[in-house]
Amino acid sequence: MKLNAYASLAAFLAHRRALKQAGAGGLSADELARSAEMEKIIASLRPEERATLEGASADGGARADGTTRRHRERAEASLARELRARGLLAP
Repeated sequence: MKLNAYASLAAFLAHRRALKQAGAGGLSADELARSAEMEKIIASLRPEERATLEGASADGGARADGTTRRHRERAEASLARELRARGLLAP
């Protein structure tokens, strides 16, 4: 399964969040494969980056203090680099 390119990091994260919220039972075979590929990309990040992204998606980042926000921004920058390296994020 080859993922389509995303116009922004926010679009990738929103799509991932939507697939996770739908759950495996509510997804087509194509969506399941797409979700699996997205999770492989996330798995390529450092554990603390993955944890930061998971925490940010849990509350939308709305209650983040300065330190938490900086960690989230760094994790998002790492994810953006990974997506660009794979040709999945517009420059």
